[in-house]
Amino acid sequence: MKSVDIIVIGGGLSGSATALGLMRQGAGKVVLLDEQLPSQRLSRGNFGLTWFMCKGANNPAYAKWCRRAAMQWPDFAAELEEETGYNVELEWNGGAVHAFGEEEFRNYSESIAALKKVCGEVGLDYPVRMLNRSEFADIIPDMQLGEDVSGAMYTEEQGHVNPLKLLAALRCNFQKMGGKYHGSRSVHAILPHKNGTVTVKTSQGDYQCRKLVVAAGHGSSRLLASVGEKLHIYPQRGQLMVTERHERRLKVPLLSVRQTPDGTFMIGLSSEDTALDTRVTPEAMKSQAANAIRLFPMLGKLNWVRAWGAIRVMTPDGAPIYSRVQGHGNITVLALHSAVSLAPLQASAIASWILGSDEDEQISQFSNGRFHV
Repeated sequence: MKSVDIIVIGGGLSGSATALGLMRQGAGKVVLLDEQLPSQRLSRGNFGLTWFMCKGANNPAYAKWCRRAAMQWPDFAAELEEETGYNVELEWNGGAVHAFGEEEFRNYSESIAALKKVCGEVGLDYPVRMLNRSEFADIIPDMQLGEDVSGAMYTEEQGHVNPLKLLAALRCNFQKMGGKYHGSRSVHAILPHKNGTVTVKTSQGDYQCRKLVVAAGHGSSRLLASVGEKLHIYPQRGQLMVTERHERRLKVPLLSVRQTPDGTFMIGLSSEDTALDTRVTPEAMKSQAANAIRLFPMLGKLNWVRAWGAIRVMTPDGAPIYSRVQGHGNITVLALHSAVSLAPLQASAIASWILGSDEDEQISQFSNGRFHV
C-alpha cells in the first residue's frame, strides 16, 4: 500500500485546480486520481466563460463568491502561463447577456441593482451596467443585432478561456510542482480508520492518506455513501454547437454565444433533466440555433459542424458544495458546476481551507449540510 499525505479523487477542472493549490501551499505528497470517463468529462464540454455576472441572483453568498473568483482570473491565468508555458487563451475583454424586449431589459436592470447591494455589503464592487441597443451595438461593431434585441447587461471585468488548455495547464503545473497524477484509475472504496488515516482502494492498488478530497462529480455520491454522507447533487444536461471557422467578428463573449480565438462560433444555453444521458437532440439544437440567429442573424448563414452534450453537477440552489464529511474531518467533498469561473478560488481559498491554514468564513455557507432539512 502506498502512503501519501493527500489524495484528490477527480481529475477534472475542480479537482485539478484544488490539487494544484495544495501543492502551491506545501501540502507534501499529493496524488490526483482520475477515472477519465469520457461521458462525464465536464471539462471537455464546458463553454469556457470566466464569469460572475448573473450568478447568485437568488443566492447572495454565491454572488459574492463568484465576484471574488472573477477578480483573481487575470493573475491566475498569467501565473499558469509563466509556470507551464500554456496559454489558456484568456480574453479579458468583458462579457454581455443580451435582452429581448423591454420587459427582459427591465428585469435585468433590477437584478443588477440587487446584486450591487449584496456585494457592496462586504466591500466588493459589482461593475455591471445596462447598455441600450445602440450602446450594445457599439461594443460589437462587426455583428449586426437582430430586430428583437433591446440591449444587454455588460461588464468589462470578465471574459473567456479555452477549457481544454486550462485543464492541461492545471495538470501540468501540478505535476511540475511534484504532484503525482494517475489516470484510468477507478476508485472502488474509501475506508476511514480510527487513527485518522484513510484507505483508498483503486483498480490499480490501494493508497493510504492523511487527508482525502472527493471531487469526482457524479461519482462522488457513490464514494461518499459508504461514510454516511448523502451528497445533494443532481445531473443536468447542457448541449453545445460549434461552427466552421470564420473571420473573427465577436470579441466580447455572450452568455449563449461566443467566438473562440480560432474563429469558431459556439452556442449553448440548454438545461435538461436527463440523468446521465449525454446525447444531443434535434429539439435542443433547433431551439439554441433559433435563439442565436434571433440575436445575430448572420449566424444563420454559417455551417454548423458539430454538437455535443455534457452533464453538469448541479445543487438545489446552484451554488457549490464545499464540505467536510460529518464524523470524518479529514475527508472533504467538492461538488460544483462553473468549474472554469471558480478555478482561481479552488486553487487559493479552497486549498487553504482543506489544509486548515486559512478558514475563509464564507466557505461555511456552502456546506452540504445546508440541504439537510
